[in-house]
Amino acid sequence: MRIQNIQFAPTISKPNTSYHTKPYDYDSVSFSGHKKEDSQYKKAQNYANMMKIANVIWPFDLQDYDMEKIEGIQNGISIFEDLTMPEIAFMLEDLHAIAVKRGCSNKCLHCYAGAEPPDKNHDDYISRMPFEDFIEITSGIKALRKRIGFPPIKHHGQAYTDLFYDADCMEISLFDKNGLEYDFTELHDIFYDATRSRAVFDTAGWNPNNLKMQKRAEKYVQYFNDLDNINKMHQVNLSISPFNSIYAKSIELGFEPKDYDVKNQPWHSENSGKELSKGERIYNIYINRMANMLMTFSPLIGEKKFSIISRPVNSFETNMKYHTVEDYYTIKTQILDTLREKLNMDLAGEQKYVKSKTNVQYIMYNYSSMLNQIDTDLIMSGRFEKLYREKNPDVKQGYIDEVFEPIADFRENFEQLKKSNSLKRLPKRFLKIMDANGKLYLYDGYRFVPTEIGLNIPSKIKTTPILTPTPEDYTVTKEMVKKVYKKSSSF
Repeated sequence: MRIQNIQFAPTISKPNTSYHTKPYDYDSVSFSGHKKEDSQYKKAQNYANMMKIANVIWPFDLQDYDMEKIEGIQNGISIFEDLTMPEIAFMLEDLHAIAVKRGCSNKCLHCYAGAEPPDKNHDDYISRMPFEDFIEITSGIKALRKRIGFPPIKHHGQAYTDLFYDADCMEISLFDKNGLEYDFTELHDIFYDATRSRAVFDTAGWNPNNLKMQKRAEKYVQYFNDLDNINKMHQVNLSISPFNSIYAKSIELGFEPKDYDVKNQPWHSENSGKELSKGERIYNIYINRMANMLMTFSPLIGEKKFSIISRPVNSFETNMKYHTVEDYYTIKTQILDTLREKLNMDLAGEQKYVKSKTNVQYIMYNYSSMLNQIDTDLIMSGRFEKLYREKNPDVKQGYIDEVFEPIADFRENFEQLKKSNSLKRLPKRFLKIMDANGKLYLYDGYRFVPTEIGLNIPSKIKTTPILTPTPEDYTVTKEMVKKVYKKSSSF
């Protein structure tokens, strides 16, 4: 199932953007007169050049190289200062995310990252990586890539590296020292140019009355609707679930979703001025926000990399009322009914998204099918773990280990790491996540494990928002990393 873009698109004018048409690039080597470094680099470059020839016959990854012989190839690349090649190879193996911006406004109840609303950078604290640091990182990785002849980031599972950990992609942007803002697509273009790593775009929606965010979403749809751009992405996901914080607030105020009637909402002209309870008013905001998100991204229907993430709890979890599969289907029906109303209004007016009844039917049919594909596999971590334990105070750990099966396996994996103080022969691989200050953590979905490894960027001395789950009181040392890679090349 390859790209099958539909034959109509919204009439959206291309917004002004600060995107740099010329990619950032450098590969200058400066050793400040250190003859030892210069000699080491030349020997490593000779080995790298020989391996480039060997790679034509039998492809190698950076982690397969003889680390003693390739040591020094990183010399002069500022972000790798004070890092050895085993440490660099370790950092770039299974690099799951570079969290360029921390924090999210959505506060979804099932957020495994426990994301809190983002703060502003101040003093010695950052929640958003400075754009100049991002350029240092991408340029450094690109320089290393050019020296060894292939992308140094290695994935054993799904081949992508996110630009977020606990942020909604609609809110991701960086600012340079002159105050210019660079949004997700601009950052991803720079990142992909440097690393050749695809990324994931995730969003749980935005306030459609926020004109900046609405225009940004429309710009993103244009970007993803381009074949060259979508090929640089791993996936584009919209999240619709019964864990949205706006939905949860309406439930908290006593509103019952089953009582919602799309036809009776005040945004219909015949119901203008109609008063709603506070709970229904908030629920109406949620339904309209989700329907607007679906309508805005409707030009991507048919693209195989475009999907909807729908994650409710199994209906047999009787204590999880309002968050189950049954509850989700109630929400889904109301969102689709609202979407149909919006599309018909668009057809009768601006025709920004649809130009015929056939277009409306096409969108409704496909979204109905996509929203029926649900996933009840939830991570027992972050905000969802807190919610689940609050609603199930008497639940036994054995039941949790059975229902959320991987949790026991990953716990055992971490215990083995602590017991052996060795990264070798672990049953499961840890992913790597880099924080906004360049510090590297191991991650398995249930825990963070600090490491002694970090990039040499100006923000390395800054503190960042607390990670959730809280990092373990155990640190992977550089000495442990040194033992991961042995001589494995016969060249």
